[in-house]
Amino acid sequence: MGLDRLIFGILTIIVGLGGLFYASAAHDGYSYFVGLALFFGAILFMFQLINSHYNEIEKSSH
Repeated sequence: MGLDRLIFGILTIIVGLGGLFYASAAHDGYSYFVGLALFFGAILFMFQLINSHYNEIEKSSH
């Protein structure tokens, strides 16, 4: 696991939690949607980081 993936993972967690806090403090529907979109985007990006890590392991084992 590279240091770049670790840094991106930590930043993604921060953005995802920030999105949840933003959505919880929203007073209108648009802000709520933006917060949840940040959260779900962070989840998708984290899955992409995990997927690329395992693809790299699989590629190096062949």
